[in-house]
Amino acid sequence: MLADRVVAYLDDPRFEDMFWISYRVTPLTDDAELAARLLTPAYWRSDEGRTLTFRSRALGVFAPNAFASLGMDEPGRVAMRALYITPAVLAAALGPATPSPDETLAESRPRGWIARALRGLRRCFGGATSR
Repeated sequence: MLADRVVAYLDDPRFEDMFWISYRVTPLTDDAELAARLLTPAYWRSDEGRTLTFRSRALGVFAPNAFASLGMDEPGRVAMRALYITPAVLAAALGPATPSPDETLAESRPRGWIARALRGLRRCFGGATSR
């Protein structure tokens, strides 16, 4: 977002390097000049590019720590780091009324590392879903 306007969305994630993921930039703005600049690496290195904020389309929550790489040179793509929503930001956005996963279950989950390992194995190998 730029000055409270949605100007583009990022999709087609691609792993680039440790902690860096590049995304295809799709301009959404009606301003043709801005749309063209969004596709250039120089824009993301500029002061204007550093003022952008990034919001999850699914949740509507901002990723507070996200920033673009200054070294990405592929037109139409931008490498990003920290483009995620922290648990604290998500909890604040959802509010205290949201129950934890354990509160929504009929029975509480077994605790301990063995129970977590078994749930992880079931998820990985497509076994029965864990509670």
